[in-house]
Amino acid sequence: MFDKRKSEKETARTEAFSDGVFAIAITLLIMEIKVPTGDELHRGLFYALLDKWPNYLAFFIGFFTVLVCWINHHHAFSHIVKCTQTFCIVNALVLFVVGFVPYPTAVLAVFVNTSEAQTAVQLFGLTYIFMALAYRFLWGYAYHNKLTAPDTDEKYKKATLRMYDFGVLHTVFTFFVSFWSVPASLVLYVFLFSMFLFPVWYINLIIKLSRKQSTSNIHPR
Repeated sequence: MFDKRKSEKETARTEAFSDGVFAIAITLLIMEIKVPTGDELHRGLFYALLDKWPNYLAFFIGFFTVLVCWINHHHAFSHIVKCTQTFCIVNALVLFVVGFVPYPTAVLAVFVNTSEAQTAVQLFGLTYIFMALAYRFLWGYAYHNKLTAPDTDEKYKKATLRMYDFGVLHTVFTFFVSFWSVPASLVLYVFLFSMFLFPVWYINLIIKLSRKQSTSNIHPR
């Protein structure tokens, strides 16, 4: 018989450890913004602070990214109630990529305003391809191995899979866009993160569209 209290305890340590990794990743992002010193102050503090706009941009993107990743991780674990040793390893893959996020973000901050911006954005993009794959693997493993709560609707579980499938496709597409336009790729990344900021809304939209498609197939005009 399903014991909700026991299941909550089963994932509690995994969630607590994961939250710690997310917190450290966000903390590392702000450490890349240094206080202006030395020659940076030759025009005054105001202009020295303005010159650091790539760092602010990178911090915004990095913070927004980690925040969205945490929200989706929290959402997933609101439905995942069992934890096996293999699943801990799968979850660790997500945390591995999250822990790496500050590095490509720092590279982006340094080179986004230089001739090496494209390479910096592509490193950034590869990170998020792996991020999207890790989340797809996390939910896919939980779904196929019945680690989710039995009272979670089957359509909701499948819609969540489709959402992460879209995330993988979007990150791959945006990576190739970066070969054509760095600004366009950055806009697409922010657009993706904005969508995944509200996973429940996104999943319900997929369910709604699927129902409309099913209805049109049953009753063709």
